Amino acid sequence: MTTTTKSRPRKKSARGKGAPRATQATSARLKELWATPEFREKMKHRDQARIAAAKADPTKFYRYGVPDGMRRAEAEHLWARANELADRFIEGLKAKGELPDLPRQVANNNDGGIFVPPTDEGKAEGALREAFVLAVGPSTPRVKAQAINIVLTYTKAKPTCKEALLCDRPEDFLNTIIGSGD
Repeated sequence: MTTTTKSRPRKKSARGKGAPRATQATSARLKELWATPEFREKMKHRDQARIAAAKADPTKFYRYGVPDGMRRAEAEHLWARANELADRFIEGLKAKGELPDLPRQVANNNDGGIFVPPTDEGKAEGALREAFVLAVGPSTPRVKAQAINIVLTYTKAKPTCKEALLCDRPEDFLNTIIGSGD
């Protein structure tokens, strides 16, 4: 028997008390405007300008990587901090000898896609780094829990005491992993 999980609708802010809903008069006026060729041409140019702007800078037109309730600038700051912590985490693992300290290989990636390291060790390091970024970055609790589980599965033995992993800040979590002498 398989169970399917239905995704919940995206959380939205409560509707503001600002602008009232469109009335019949507004609807009639818009129908009147759309009936004129000048207005249709004006709207066509507006739509084409929006499409051109979206092609020129697509990051302004989507919210990928920006959690609900957060502005893009806040999220970018937190993602940058998460990347710095992930670099520190990988350096700590290399210093402890848990990851091989291989020289970084540079490959020509002309298509603009994601660079995939040619060695298995490089791929493992990249996957572990991205899991750590998700664990300490601005993501949902579910994603954080999954990412922390991945990081801990591949870096630490199962803890004897759960209280050792309860940390308030990402830095505490990082220091716990790097600082333990296991």
